Amino acid sequence: MTAQQMKVGDPNPARAGGRIVLWASGAWALPLLGIAFWILPASGPARTLIFLFAVIIAPIPTLLFMSRQRNRLLSRAARAEENTEQLKLQLDTVRFRTARLREELQAADRQARLSHQLTLLGQFTAGFMHEFNNPLAIVAGRIEVLLDERKEDAALCVDLDQMLKETRYMGNIARTLLQALRRERGGEVFEASIPQQALEEALAALRPTAKSHAVSLIEEIAEAPLVDVPEHVIGEVVRGLLSNALEALKGQEEGVIWVRLEPYRTAGVRVVVRIEDNGPGVPEDIREHLFEPFISHSSGRERLGLGLFLAASLLDMYDGRIRYEVRDGGGASFVVELPPARFTRGQPYHWFAGGASE
Repeated sequence: MTAQQMKVGDPNPARAGGRIVLWASGAWALPLLGIAFWILPASGPARTLIFLFAVIIAPIPTLLFMSRQRNRLLSRAARAEENTEQLKLQLDTVRFRTARLREELQAADRQARLSHQLTLLGQFTAGFMHEFNNPLAIVAGRIEVLLDERKEDAALCVDLDQMLKETRYMGNIARTLLQALRRERGGEVFEASIPQQALEEALAALRPTAKSHAVSLIEEIAEAPLVDVPEHVIGEVVRGLLSNALEALKGQEEGVIWVRLEPYRTAGVRVVVRIEDNGPGVPEDIREHLFEPFISHSSGRERLGLGLFLAASLLDMYDGRIRYEVRDGGGASFVVELPPARFTRGQPYHWFAGGASE
């Protein structure tokens, strides 16, 4: 085969030359065949057998070489496949890390926008509370004057007293709200509160709304110690949860809300309040972000703004907790944990003795 033929027949001249050498290697049997013809008798059958034997053994080097080449190619193919798998794993790792980085960047962007929103909200709330407290104090003062002037009218005094109580409650919440938005615990000194009383007052405030919505309020309030949380904070959290439950049960037949203060059995553990309803519950896709602000703007129970965020912030200021649980049988269950008041020298056994010390 000429060089031109090698070039045309195979694009790789070295490979074509290797094939010529490979086929020519079968000529090693020719000397053996000549010696055999010279030594052995010149009979036809003997020479035929010798020729056949030479033909059989002639390709042995070629076969050995091809077997070696085959094994080498298989080894290369195995290494190539292994490298391919490693590259796939590395590519999957890069994709996973890229997705994680993208999620982290999106979360950081959401957090930055949320921080900006909360900053603006805190600035707005500070100015609003200043303007809000002034007329609220005037209203409270005027109600006190009316109570003194109309003390002969017992029925009117009952209404005025309730109005004064609600006005003072609004003042307490307005003062605490700014602290919650700033995530700062107030420096005010407060007395340990009675959780039963806070629950009953919250229920009394929202019972007319529940009646108008045809929703049953079931109270299961057991005995519990005093808690180290201001009464108006407990009331605000419970009112918010009750309002959310009433909103979720709007238009539903046989709607029920359970307000439970669990029996207190072990000293030092938290006092547990449960607000449950048989409504639609909270959608699963927003449960992890339930206590974050501005997570949704859709209707129904998915419409979540600042209510639960403020409830969690208020409780966090006083070492309280709130969490969501799926209620057995359907509906929602919000669990509020309150720290019990510590015993003091002046009030060492305030709960076990049956109440505050005199």
